[in-house]
Amino acid sequence: MKLTGKLKALLVCFLATGAMALAQTAPQPQQPQQPQQQKVEVSDDELGKIANAFEGIVDINNKAQQEMVKVVEESGFEIDRFNELFEASQDRAKEADASEEEKEKFGVAMNKMQEMQSGFQKEMEEIIKKEGITLDRYQQVAMALQTDTALQQRLQSILEKKQQ
Repeated sequence: MKLTGKLKALLVCFLATGAMALAQTAPQPQQPQQPQQQKVEVSDDELGKIANAFEGIVDINNKAQQEMVKVVEESGFEIDRFNELFEASQDRAKEADASEEEKEKFGVAMNKMQEMQSGFQKEMEEIIKKEGITLDRYQQVAMALQTDTALQQRLQSILEKKQQ
């Protein structure tokens, strides 16, 4: 089963949306607003746990992509056509000239994917918790990783050592 780059990107976005939903459903402690550039202190031990959780989440993401491609194929869509309908469903400015039958099949496929997504989210939560990290802390470090290049390099170094 070959993933096209476009479908893979859409599925990753779909899963990322789920991960964001996970982050939003996790109880968020009320904290004073912090400057965006504030550094998050992360010990090497904690970053190792984050790396372990990250590897598990990547595995879940890969499995999810394969299962979602299977849903698309089983629904009778060509990948490109499904992508067109997906993009149109996300952006009201785009239109996908779809028959009622296509709309119905697309809706059924998306419902299956959304059901699967909640299962994948639970698996991700379990992996994070198994490492002894709270969901809030994982989210905090993940947000810091988006902008903190030194933290990114430390995580990359840990992941590379684990692969050796």
